[in-house]
Amino acid sequence: MAKSEGLSSSARSSYKKKFDGPLCYWKKRMSTAKAWTDDNPGRRFWLCDSHGLVDWVDKEEQNECVMDRQRGEIKNLKQLLRTTSQEAPGGDSTALLLEEGNRLAEEKEKLEIALITSVEKEKLLRQFIGLSCGGFIVIIIIMAVIMVKK
Repeated sequence: MAKSEGLSSSARSSYKKKFDGPLCYWKKRMSTAKAWTDDNPGRRFWLCDSHGLVDWVDKEEQNECVMDRQRGEIKNLKQLLRTTSQEAPGGDSTALLLEEGNRLAEEKEKLEIALITSVEKEKLLRQFIGLSCGGFIVIIIIMAVIMVKK
């Protein structure tokens, strides 16, 4: 298998080594990576970062026994994961999540009301300061006019 048709996106590597491999067909340096599919668990391949799988590092005939064991282990782990996720208690955690969501919604409403109130208070304060400054200026002008007339 010299092309990438047998390699799905889930077969991409779990780790990459340095670019120490040979050049690919497109004259780019390749690295080694491990595939994690059901068909090729743990199998190393030459990876071109631009074009994907180029060729297998190890030949399938040499690793058939190891690969069969790894395939079985992956299938067992997947089954264990499915079983564990199905057995997880959902009722208690769902009720707790709903209760927490309701509490957060109430807190959000209170904060929104507090925000609106503080914005209104800020507007009133700005108006008061503006009017106070205006009144001060008017009084100063009146006093200046009176002093000029004397």
